[in-house]
Order: sequence, then C-alpha cells, then structure tokens
Amino acid sequence: MSLDPQLTVGRIFGSDWTIANVAKLLRFNAGQGIMRPGPLTGVQREVNQNYLRTTSARHLPTGVVVSFRRDASGSLYAGICFASLDHYLPWDDAIAEEWLTELFLQDRPRVQETTGPGSQPNAIRYFGLAAEPRVTMRG
Repeated sequence: MSLDPQLTVGRIFGSDWTIANVAKLLRFNAGQGIMRPGPLTGVQREVNQNYLRTTSARHLPTGVVVSFRRDASGSLYAGICFASLDHYLPWDDAIAEEWLTELFLQDRPRVQETTGPGSQPNAIRYFGLAAEPRVTMRG
C-alpha cells in the first residue's frame, strides 16, 4: 500500500532528533511559505513541491510521517500517520498527542481533527485549529 501523495515525505530523522526538535524545524519551515491550492505549473509548482518537502518529515524513532503546513489564509494544519517504509502502522494516541503538542504549542487546546476522530484508524489523520470563539459586546 502506498502512502497518500499529499503526505510528501521530506527529510528522514533518526534517534538523534527528538519530537520537539523536528516539530520546531517543521514550524519554522511552515512559516517560510504557504501551501498553494489548485493546479500549478512552472515555477509555482516547483515552489509548492519544495514547500511540501520542507514541511514534511519521517521520524524513525516514533514511526511517524508528519507534515505541518500553512495555507493561503494563514491557517496551520498537520497531517500525521504511523508508517513503515511501505505500509501504515496502527495509530498510537500517546505519540500522536506528543506530536500535536509540539507542533501547535500553546494552541494545542484548540486543535481538532479535521477528518473526524478515527475515520481512518491506520491512515493519515489531519488536524487544524478550530476557529476562536467570537466575543460580542452588548451595550
């Protein structure tokens, strides 16, 4: 089974990289550009492919393939799956929570799964920030 093409695997990190270190690098790289939607050609396509590559990683110690990206509106999204080199592995809630905490930092409480919890138990799950509640003033 091949992995979802949206989850481009960038650099591979071994045991000398912690979850916190990889997440910090992905956060930095996500802030350097945006994921451009739609069919792209030429230079725009190359820029998008480079962004996909630099905002994705395989972390060997946890068996996680992760992406952390910003879209054109500035919203941040993470894609996480557990995978060996050629197939998905079972989902691990505890390790996924570590990744989400390190990727979203203080915004972790607002993060929601965008595909619905457990919609694909052994595949990629996507997460994003929920909209902040609007405060209305009454006079």
